[in-house]
Amino acid sequence: MSKSKSNSKGFSSSIGLVLLNSSVAAYLFATGIMGITGSKGGEIRVAVNSIFSGDFARILMIIISVLAIAAGIFILIKFFGISISITEILLIILAITWLIFILMIDIVYPINNKGTNFTDWLRSFGSHVMVLSGIIFGTKKFGI
Repeated sequence: MSKSKSNSKGFSSSIGLVLLNSSVAAYLFATGIMGITGSKGGEIRVAVNSIFSGDFARILMIIISVLAIAAGIFILIKFFGISISITEILLIILAITWLIFILMIDIVYPINNKGTNFTDWLRSFGSHVMVLSGIIFGTKKFGI
C-alpha cells in the first residue's frame, strides 16, 4: 500500500509537514549561528558555559553550533526529496546530539541555577522537544 496523501487529511498534513520542517530548520540554523557568533542570548552558549569553561567550552560550543546548522540543512535537504546517502545516519546522530543539548540546557542548567522560573523552563523544554521531534520525524527509521 502506498503512502498517498490523497485523502481528506492529505492537504492539512502536507501543510503541517512544510511548517514543521521549515520552522525546525530555521530554529536550528538560527541557534547554530547564535552559538558560532557568540551571541549572549544563544542557548548553546548558556548550556555549555553552565557546565564547562575555557577552551573546551569554546570548542564544544562551535561543534554543537555547527551540528545545529547541519541539522537544519539536512532537514531541508531531506524534505525537498534530495537523496544523499548519509542524510539518514546524520539525522539520527543529530537527534542524539540534540537530546544531549536538551539534557544540558533543560536539566543541568536549571539545577545549577536555582532561580529558574518554571514557566520559562517549560517553554524552553517544550520548544526543544518540538525541535527534537522534527529531527526524528525527518528520519525514515522513526518518521514517515
